[in-house]
This record gives sequence, structure tokens and C-alpha cells, in this order.
Amino acid sequence: MGGLGRGWDHGERFRPASEVEIRYGHGLVRTESQTWPRYLAVTGKTAWSHVTRYVAKQPEGVGVVRLLDWGHLEAVTKSLPDNADMVIGFGGGTALDASKYVALRKDLPLRLVPTAVSTGAIIHGVFAKWKGHSIIGPVQEWPYCDFEHVLVDYDLVLEAPWYLNTAGIGDILCMYSGVAEWRLNAKLGQAPPVDETAARDSISYYESVVDSFPKTLKSDGSLTPHSVGFIMKAVQDRDDRQLRSPHAPGAGHSMTGPIEEAAQRGLVHGEMAALGAVIVCWAAGEPELLIDWLEGCRVRFRPADIGLERAELQRALDLAPDFMRSRGMNTVLAREPISGARFDDLWAFLDRAG
Repeated sequence: MGGLGRGWDHGERFRPASEVEIRYGHGLVRTESQTWPRYLAVTGKTAWSHVTRYVAKQPEGVGVVRLLDWGHLEAVTKSLPDNADMVIGFGGGTALDASKYVALRKDLPLRLVPTAVSTGAIIHGVFAKWKGHSIIGPVQEWPYCDFEHVLVDYDLVLEAPWYLNTAGIGDILCMYSGVAEWRLNAKLGQAPPVDETAARDSISYYESVVDSFPKTLKSDGSLTPHSVGFIMKAVQDRDDRQLRSPHAPGAGHSMTGPIEEAAQRGLVHGEMAALGAVIVCWAAGEPELLIDWLEGCRVRFRPADIGLERAELQRALDLAPDFMRSRGMNTVLAREPISGARFDDLWAFLDRAG
């Protein structure tokens, strides 16, 4: 395993996901927290109400975060005492990314305890710069803070609503939008022919996820410890299995930025990514396969299901062209804005999708 790195820029240097140590089991938080040194808990209000029953040793201080705005994170950091030896991040993606900020500012080691396996934040040391609900700058300007290991406590994670966990699969399958865009761009003469061997490898991985995940569920469709472990392992494997090419820009995943900026509140990351990918595939003329996959894995993506209003999605798509262009992404969302009657068609499609 490679060494742990950290820094206030060059976030692309974070440790590869494949090298992250993930510990799985029942009762892990109670067992391991007995030996934790003095620690600071960085968490969300709801997450901490669940976690506090599991820890055997209480923290020196608790930093409750509401959003990833750096002014807010700095205030949370300053509110925490300086007599701790470690930071523990408890919660979903927002709390886990916030814990990386606190650990970096406090110059302390970090461990992560997800309360839902919903996002790549669990296995990535990089975290974005945020001003309010807007992402600032490219990944080269973002910080990173590698962590010692991740504790996936089945009992804790299974307390979360099912859709928070299946959102993790949305964060995987959303990358299919890159394949759809490359095919479109090649057809338009704006990209070379698709590398079908590489595309087939990625698609086979997505198909294996879609085929295997439902087999982990109980007969009533509820999640099991096997389901949790399966999602977490798939999230970890995603980076090495997705199609990596500048011709496959992954704009579906990137749509999480404009959506959150437009909504001005935190929505579930994997669900936003799933919606973004469906939109990209719709614009590329091939949304049906992705929708079938998401439905099969119980991933929510319809605006009404994920709590996104029509005007908010319309605003997100207005923001998308500049957002994508600022990141150098050759995507249909930058070339062909979805507005006016075209947005009406998209909204009607999403309303009846699946």
C-alpha cells in the first residue's frame, strides 16, 4: 500500500481507491473505538444521533457540519479543541469531506466511518473547494487528505434509509454517460471512433453490478449486510473500471455541481449523479439502457423522487454549459444547452421515464 499524502492543492495526487483499506463487519465501531486515541468527531446532526450509540469512547469535541462551504468548515474547525490526536469522520459524503478539511487544518491523522455507502467520498482523499453551494476551481486547486482506513459497520450503515445506500450504485453507473457521449461525438465527427474494447470492459463491469446487486437483497427487497459490502466494494472498484478518455468526459457525474448550485442545498450525491447521467444519455439519444440499470438497482434519479423542483433543474441546466466549459469538457451539455422547448421535452421524459 502506498504512503498517505495530504496537501492544500494538487488534489489529483490522492491515493488510488484500490489501495484504500476498508474494514467490514458487525460491531466494528464499538470494538475499534475502544482503542481510539483522543479524537475529534466531524459529522452531521442526523448522523451523530445514530453514531453516538455505537462509540465506546466519546470524542474531545464534535464538529457538526451543514454544508461544505469553506467559511463554514473553518468556523467548525476553530470551534474544536486542540487536545486531540485524531479526527474521525462520521456520516455521508458531506461529513466525510468536511473531516478531511478539519484533519488537514489540525494536522491530524484521519479515519472514516460512513453511515451510508453512498458516494466516492468514502474512498477518495480529494475534496473540492466550495463557496456556499458552488464548486470553485479545478481539481489541481483542490486539497487532498488521505486517511488511514474506512470502517464499514454493517449495523450502523443498515440504519440509513435504503436509498442513501443504493445511491452509491448511482455514483458508479453514472459514468456510463461518458460512453454515450463518446459515441455521439464520434458520430458527429468531433471525436475519433470509440475504443470499443475499452468501452466493452467498462460496460461489462456495469452489467455485472446490475446483475449481481439484486441477488444480495432480501425477498422483500430490503438491503442486507451483503448488499452494503457489495456497494462499498463496487464504489472502490469504480475508478479502475470506468472508461478513461478525454473523449468520454463523464459530464453526468459533473452535473452534480450545477444541480447543487441551483438547488442551494445538499441533495444525495449519487442520486444527482444518476440524474445527470440520464440527462446526458437523453441528449446523446440513448437513455433507455442506463434507466433500466438504475431501476434494477433501486437507484432514484427522477427529480420528484430526489427532491428537485422543475425550476431548480432548469436553473442547473442553464448553469451547465459554462460549468462544463470551465473544466474543458467536450460535452453535449456545453454545445447544445437544454432550454426552452427542449427542456420541456426533457422534463416530460423524466416524468415518465422507466
